[in-house]
Amino acid sequence: MFGRRGFNGFGGHRANLIRNRQKASGEKNERWSPLRLQSRAATPALWRSRLILRGRRGRGHLEANGSNPLKTTPAILRLPQRLPLAQQAATALRDGLAHGLWREHLPGERDLSRQLNISRPTLRAALKLLEKEGRLRRAAGKARVIVSPSRRGSVRRRQPPLVRLLVPFALQEAPSFLFYWIDKLRALLPAAGCSLEIHSAPRCYAASPGREISRLTRQAPADLWVLTRATEPMQRWFAESGLACAVAGSCFPGVNLPSVDFDHRAIGRHAAGQFVARGHRRLAMLIQTPELAGDLESEAGFAEGIAAASREKVSATIVRHDGTPANIRRALDRLLRMPPAPTGFFVLRSSSALAAASELTRRGFKLPADLAVISRDSDHLIGYFSPELARYTYDPDLFGRRLAALLIKLAKQDTVFQRTVRLVPDFRAGETLG
Repeated sequence: MFGRRGFNGFGGHRANLIRNRQKASGEKNERWSPLRLQSRAATPALWRSRLILRGRRGRGHLEANGSNPLKTTPAILRLPQRLPLAQQAATALRDGLAHGLWREHLPGERDLSRQLNISRPTLRAALKLLEKEGRLRRAAGKARVIVSPSRRGSVRRRQPPLVRLLVPFALQEAPSFLFYWIDKLRALLPAAGCSLEIHSAPRCYAASPGREISRLTRQAPADLWVLTRATEPMQRWFAESGLACAVAGSCFPGVNLPSVDFDHRAIGRHAAGQFVARGHRRLAMLIQTPELAGDLESEAGFAEGIAAASREKVSATIVRHDGTPANIRRALDRLLRMPPAPTGFFVLRSSSALAAASELTRRGFKLPADLAVISRDSDHLIGYFSPELARYTYDPDLFGRRLAALLIKLAKQDTVFQRTVRLVPDFRAGETLG
């Protein structure tokens, strides 16, 4: 741009251009020389900014009013910086400590890296930053201990009640219905002065989870625990521990914990009545294992609905499967080989209902001319099946609001008059019932 002689060697030509423009505009002529021009090497940032602002408009160009661009220092903008991931993780951990998400110890590295969606080496780098700041300290054989603010010379503030929600999977793997009502809790609990932490703990859902749950509750205490998709051993451990706990779902027989769920027993009775009203006398119920408490309620309600139609001589067969398409096909094989075969299928879980309906149509059965299918559950994908499946639909907004109201009272230790909340879903007859 500046030729072989460099910028200073171009100064004479630039001075001529300036004098010609001043003469044309009638302004007072000012003597310019190459020595008065600042070199490009001396002020690279200045010249780059001026060139960017003025664009490519030729060499030696002045501003529109003929002023000298070198006499005005351009404003210096602070460019955005790309922080290392470890520093971003350290910031997230500081926020968690400030809001009281953890009381005495941090969770283990495996759990923390899963919650922050970072690798364990990156997490260790972030933890070292907090240790240098005096927020954490290492204890031999234990998780990192949280240093209280009073020991760091700051004033300790009263922490909001902490509600810790346990789920058996990573949040990105959650079904849509569960994801929606968790999002509702995220909005309502902080507005009521409570903090919410979601903890993925698949080990707590094992057949014998006592040791793992005991370790978790010691290292990450909470004012209130919330169980979702909880197994029977898990519910019984919390019921016997004396810790404040609520269930997002139904409770197993003999477990007395506050809970919010849809009335699955009433759903089972209603589904049996729908089949009987349309002339079906041989029914089948497909249940996925491991069974949840709501599944047992649906099974009991289905049996009650059949018993209420005893005059119609209705019979039902219960078949359990593991949820895989191959196992569902084998379950249907057993049912269709029965003499006489069922004509009405009540299927728990929306994914199982889609697999069963697809397999029946693949075998040549017409829905609902030959067979009828009702799905107890629904999600956003089930509506794309053709013919449209008969199903029960649930409002996640309603579920989230009712659950949040119960959790806020329990976390603040207010009086709870209704410990068991049961909601009523909507029924969509669809095209597979007839």
